[in-house]
Amino acid sequence: MNLDAEANAEPTHPVRNAKYYLHDPMAIFLVENQLFKVHRHFLVRESEIFNQMFLCPPPSHGQDGSSDEQPITLDGVTAVEFERLHDYFYEEKFQRHGATLEEWIDLLNIAAMFFFDNIRQRAIWAIQHAQWPLAWFSPLDPVDQIVLAKKHNIPEWLRIGYTAICERGRALTHAEGEKLGMSTMVLLAEAREAVRNPHHEVSLAPSPLATPLPPQDTIPVESRLGTPNAFHHNRARVEAIVSQIFFPPPPLTE
Repeated sequence: MNLDAEANAEPTHPVRNAKYYLHDPMAIFLVENQLFKVHRHFLVRESEIFNQMFLCPPPSHGQDGSSDEQPITLDGVTAVEFERLHDYFYEEKFQRHGATLEEWIDLLNIAAMFFFDNIRQRAIWAIQHAQWPLAWFSPLDPVDQIVLAKKHNIPEWLRIGYTAICERGRALTHAEGEKLGMSTMVLLAEAREAVRNPHHEVSLAPSPLATPLPPQDTIPVESRLGTPNAFHHNRARVEAIVSQIFFPPPPLTE
């Protein structure tokens, strides 16, 4: 071993780790009337929209998001939703079942808007999990579930919401009708009437999408309490009626 050669060798310079030498500048966003200064890393990693946003060359007047005077303005999203997104990145409550139903819905709204696809799927799973007994937050109201399903293109939630409304004892309220819209309200009234009509004929073939509601001996609660309009339903029959009215097969072509 040539000790003199080793002693005289040029010192090696440290190299940047390929995985964890992060080039992660901050960006300043204006959401509603609030300024947020956050890392770009998670936004770029999880959303193609933000990835493309930061790939664009800066305009001649300077880079948006570089100062409070020149923030990146995000329209169509609330400050609460943007805060909730970063809660998901930095806090443990979303990972440890500590988030509320409202917080998951806020997260779903912003994830769907900016194509955070993995986060969107995680929020859908968490909200749907609330339909089961012993969930860590209160179940999602079926009317709200239908509204969210239409807003964010979650077709499996439509069947769940329609079925739950058909099974419950109390009728739809005016406020619920305002949320659902006239056409959905009319179809739900038709479906509820069919469910309560013992002479309504329907095939009990399995529906294309299973309805992951709690076992039918757990709902509706009002059926067991004897409130007006309560009835003993058959889950398979209710689902078949929902399919018949809301998802009829296409007409046969010759």
